[in-house]
Amino acid sequence: MRNISLHCLAGPLKGQVFRLTGGPVFIFGRYAKSTFSLAADPAASHLHFLVDISEDRVRIVDLGSTNGLVINDRHVSGKQGPPTREFVTLKSGDTILAGASLFRLAVVDDSSEFDTVHADAIRPEILPRPEPGKVIAEIHSDADATLPAVPRVSSVTEYYHEQPRQEDGLPAIDGYTLLEKIAVGGKGIVFKAIKDDSGAATAIKMLNFQRHGKHRSIEMFRREINITKQLQHNHIIRYLGDGVSAGQPYLAIEYVDGGSMDELIASSPGSRLDMPQAVPLFLQLLEAVGHMHSLSLVHRDIKPKNILLDLRRGGGLAVKLSDMGLSCRFSSPDTGEFLPIVTEGGTPAYMPPEQLTDLTRALPDSDVFSAAATFYHMVTGELPYEFKDGDQSETILEGKIRRIGEVRPDLPGRVADVITKALSYAPESRYANALEMLSAFRSALAQ
Repeated sequence: MRNISLHCLAGPLKGQVFRLTGGPVFIFGRYAKSTFSLAADPAASHLHFLVDISEDRVRIVDLGSTNGLVINDRHVSGKQGPPTREFVTLKSGDTILAGASLFRLAVVDDSSEFDTVHADAIRPEILPRPEPGKVIAEIHSDADATLPAVPRVSSVTEYYHEQPRQEDGLPAIDGYTLLEKIAVGGKGIVFKAIKDDSGAATAIKMLNFQRHGKHRSIEMFRREINITKQLQHNHIIRYLGDGVSAGQPYLAIEYVDGGSMDELIASSPGSRLDMPQAVPLFLQLLEAVGHMHSLSLVHRDIKPKNILLDLRRGGGLAVKLSDMGLSCRFSSPDTGEFLPIVTEGGTPAYMPPEQLTDLTRALPDSDVFSAAATFYHMVTGELPYEFKDGDQSETILEGKIRRIGEVRPDLPGRVADVITKALSYAPESRYANALEMLSAFRSALAQ
């Protein structure tokens, strides 16, 4: 049995011992609902950092604190370092400076020995210093081993080299002619292209190595390709192919030309959709997410920006759910299987509280919340959370959501009730999955 604790060696909290029992997730900060209070440290943030002890390892991530974290004398986040939400894996003896408090991690396998350890007896000069080395962020990956091999490398420079170019300067990929760059995100670049053998319009997604060249991003991209392959549904973006061109992996998907849901919302009168326009699109979204849930997959980042719109004959629009970059397979708690661990948790404005506090949890009821938050934005033009100046994480943890019927009183009452239930703070109070919510939403429309 492992006993894990953080011992404060210096600062306002000197002498305190924080024993990490239960869990697996612990939040440290000045916020009253934190697992462990840092209220005595004025330099600590309301939500400063999170420690995860699942899967027989100890990991830490900054929660967007003002002063960040310093791990083994290395700044990894906050004002003194590059902002990051990546987990860092720790080992016994590592030090963490948070605010003005210096902690040392103790991991002891023998509980009887652990009970004799006291914070006052632990001084920096008598504990072994951790071996120097690069801080490494780890991520669970369920990538399919049957995918085309992506080289495993030890550095970005070893993997990435200058991509061959077409005459117009765009990247060259065998079998495709790239036409223009249509989107740039934090992890990838999307190009409009033509498939040479069929002339079909295609979207090509490639990793943005200049910003995310680590092996972690490559593994995530391989998982995204694997999941996109599995999804065959009218309202999910269609997989067309993938491969590696000149050392750079790519994913080819269908190209749709109706823009995205967030663009549609922004361009609509009052920056919101009328019910006759919103309802058919939302039903299609629930059908798409329900298909994923039926395959034991969760999306984890449902939001208007990830809902593309296909322009149909006659000017109608159809939903195409896209971006499986954070998707993963879930398992029922009853099976005893470990749930997947993903180091990124979605977009705060549409994120349920548990997706912030417990990254080992990835179940359909979290997608239900995000889908409802998307509908909320579609028909009100506002975000469900009442974000104010300060830390968004605190608002999410407190579940500060204004009821949709107060913002849009003309909505049918039963429809508003369905959305309110789906936005419940407690996961067990929501619909279990998107198909259950779809049935409830249709019933509400019929009454």
